[in-house]
Amino acid sequence: AWRNKTELVKSGLNATIACLACLSVAMIALWVLLVRSDFSVSYVAEHTSKALPLAYKVSALWAGAAGSLLLWLWLQVGFVVLVFRKCEAKQEAFSAGARAVANMVSVYFLLVLILDKNPFALSVVVPLDGAGLNPLLQHPAMVFHPPTLFVGYAAFAIPFAWAFASLRWGSAEGPCPLLQQARNWILFAWLFLTIGIVLGAWWAYEELGWGGYWAWDPVENSSLMPWLVATALLHCSRTYRRNTATATWLTVLSLVTFSLCIFGTFLTRYGLVSSVHAFPEPGLGISFLVLLLHIWVMAAILLWFKHKQASPGTHTAVGTGYKFVILNNWLMVLLTLVIFVGTLFPFFSGLFSERKISLQSDYFTKITAPGGLALLLLLSVCPHLVRHGIKRSWRTIGAVLAAIAALAAWLISHKIAVSCLVLCGFAMLNLGGDFLGRYVKMRARNKEQSAQRRSLRWYGARIVHAGVVLAFIGIAGSGGYGIEEQAALRPNDTIAVAGFNITYDGLKADHGPNFTAVTANILVHKGQKLVAKLSPSQAYYSRSGERTSEVDIRRTLAYDLYVALTEVDNTSELINLTVLVKPLINWIWIGSIVSVLGVILVLISSYRIRTHDE
Repeated sequence: AWRNKTELVKSGLNATIACLACLSVAMIALWVLLVRSDFSVSYVAEHTSKALPLAYKVSALWAGAAGSLLLWLWLQVGFVVLVFRKCEAKQEAFSAGARAVANMVSVYFLLVLILDKNPFALSVVVPLDGAGLNPLLQHPAMVFHPPTLFVGYAAFAIPFAWAFASLRWGSAEGPCPLLQQARNWILFAWLFLTIGIVLGAWWAYEELGWGGYWAWDPVENSSLMPWLVATALLHCSRTYRRNTATATWLTVLSLVTFSLCIFGTFLTRYGLVSSVHAFPEPGLGISFLVLLLHIWVMAAILLWFKHKQASPGTHTAVGTGYKFVILNNWLMVLLTLVIFVGTLFPFFSGLFSERKISLQSDYFTKITAPGGLALLLLLSVCPHLVRHGIKRSWRTIGAVLAAIAALAAWLISHKIAVSCLVLCGFAMLNLGGDFLGRYVKMRARNKEQSAQRRSLRWYGARIVHAGVVLAFIGIAGSGGYGIEEQAALRPNDTIAVAGFNITYDGLKADHGPNFTAVTANILVHKGQKLVAKLSPSQAYYSRSGERTSEVDIRRTLAYDLYVALTEVDNTSELINLTVLVKPLINWIWIGSIVSVLGVILVLISSYRIRTHDE
């Protein structure tokens, strides 16, 4: 692309396609080895066993560092081929430059796989059986959670490559070549990153037995940080205006989002901070830090040249409404910075003393909760302000009153959950007003077909916002009003928790393909009525010698009754039981599903508009 030779550009594309073909063969080969339990390969021996169910043999591909990196690399190269394989002649240099930048990252990943973490390395001694998969990973969410995250990480390589190419070739090929594709890939990547984070939260809630879904663990934070920046990037891409601050934000956030995806891998692999999810491997981790340094040195040089080449007076001021989008960006970046500092605080503190200090989850909650409420208020009124600016209307007046009411509720109740619910009510009122106003306008006018397709995008965006509000309701209810009781029980003992009578009715044994479980029979009465029979258990995995607590949950829209078996004495049948009542928690999962459906509507709308235009 630099030499402007079409033959070399085509050769580079063919090389990228060949790389995808080779990686596809590698993926299929590793999956075959895992399913066949070929323990002559050390990766297979370390992550599977003969008795492991087939679904978990398949998911073992992303259970270790080498397999995860291979999956990420395969997805990333596939997306680059899919997006940049075809283009108009005038965008040939732009597409080639974007491919070159993405392929640079792929080369780093390939070098790590080949030189440091070869997933096909042979076992020195071939065992009769493998070590098996970590019991905590043997959960349906873990079949889907890592690959959806990696789809999101890999897809963010597209806006990353677009941003780099626009710095070098954008001025020559037009103000924003392939911008529409970049927008859609930002939304696609954000969708899968969101699904992956929610699946991880669901896994933590059901598998770890503590009744929570987010512990501000460094590995959890490593996926949350790019999600926050990506959310700002998503709004910038939808409000893009040439030669404005939103255009600059779009470029910078594209680079930062993908950099944070890589940094999260560095964080969990290098061992800067301890985590129950981390796999400290300094040799592997430092490679990602080197990659990040290369990316930002190159970006800094290109940004400097772009700034020097810009003509005076070309920068256009954004409208009053768009300033709220920039405010949203700053707020997202600030929250990300807070989480970044809190996550790396043990490392920073270790630089100045021999003792590393880890911050408690309260640090994150107390700082991010007000920021979350500010985002909720912006979500309520920002779509209106972007279109109409600050005018005297029921929305702007209502936003001020809602903020005052939320502050008063917090001061009176000393619970930020109350403030959150107040703002959720205001947000839902705004969304209801949007839907009603849109319906009236659509009925009053005979809209043409293209406008109807764009209307689908409008509805999708509002549905995403509605899902976010529902998730906030679930977070406020479960976090602010949860109840927890612990008790030691013998057969036929009963405890009362939040109006429920919990009766322990003895133990039984269950046998799975690779575990034996001790299950407690729990009867739940409300008054005289039997409302549930629950069966929490403890599973013992003989191959690894590990034990896990398998919870049982009675789910309703109003609450979850969550029961975990923490200790068992098989001789006396004495058990320790943890019982939690989590109000409104299912609205987190419902809101997430609603948001996903909204994103799908927006993507369908974009596809239909592009097809119609063609």
